[in-house]
Amino acid sequence: MKIPIYPFLLATTILFYLNTEAQVQTASQKKPLPKQTISSASDSLKTAIDDAKSSFNTLFKPHLDTTTIMISNIDYEDSNLNMLKENLKKIKGVKAVSMQYKSSNVVLRVPYKGKPTDLWDKLPSSCKNPFKIVEASDNSILLKFKNDQALH
Repeated sequence: MKIPIYPFLLATTILFYLNTEAQVQTASQKKPLPKQTISSASDSLKTAIDDAKSSFNTLFKPHLDTTTIMISNIDYEDSNLNMLKENLKKIKGVKAVSMQYKSSNVVLRVPYKGKPTDLWDKLPSSCKNPFKIVEASDNSILLKFKNDQALH
């Protein structure tokens, strides 16, 4: 006796279809996530913003402890400029002095925790005499070289 195969295949296909349909329905009937309240959403937003600020400040740390000294009308090779740089390096708390020079103007960057005027006051008078303070602010000093007629 031969059993027809077609009804068996038809029954298997129907069972397979019903099984997958049941799986789709259970997946779509998952419990919904609890709704966020406005305060919890704003707290998480505040946390994200604070994290972003912290990361930004870490990457681009402001140099609040750096004093900038700008001197106009001075030669790069001037001995007074060299004496100023050397005496700045000797002040307690100063680790290094970086210098930029362009068109007879010098910019000295001095890592120093304190006021620029305090840094200036710690220099010996022999070092300060060739210069005149034109302006002093929270993180910079603008100096004029008194012997500027030597430049052509």
